[in-house]
Amino acid sequence: MNNIKPNCGPASVSHLLGESVAITMDRFRSQFKRYAGARWKGYSYVADCVSLLKMHGKIEEVTGRGSLKSFVENHTTATGEYLIRVGGHFIAIKDRKVFDNWFDGADAAECKWSRKRVTHAYKFERKESEPSFAELIERSRRAGLKLREAA
Repeated sequence: MNNIKPNCGPASVSHLLGESVAITMDRFRSQFKRYAGARWKGYSYVADCVSLLKMHGKIEEVTGRGSLKSFVENHTTATGEYLIRVGGHFIAIKDRKVFDNWFDGADAAECKWSRKRVTHAYKFERKESEPSFAELIERSRRAGLKLREAA
């Protein structure tokens, strides 16, 4: 990625929700007054990320800590989804892979935060009735709706 913005919170939440970062940032803007300004580039708080995820499923705090690498090895499941904060940076863990505004499915041992300490960890379980963004797009295409391309 060439133009990395300080939007790791919305980027990580978007990976967990299965939607684009732009849509998630719009969710932050509409849900929380502090993000409504035009100057907001994506910096977010733990409580706000957790609050947005709660709207779409069950989220519970994970008590284990340690480095990102050891946390993924010892406290995650092979098919689980997690919101993690390390050194002031948000990361989504899906199937023991790292997703954020830098990495798109990297091994925890290979990413630049592998030795950083996990300060916050939450396990996310999507509501069964909550379709992902990709599923909504596929349903729309099957129904014959034309979708406009992102600029």
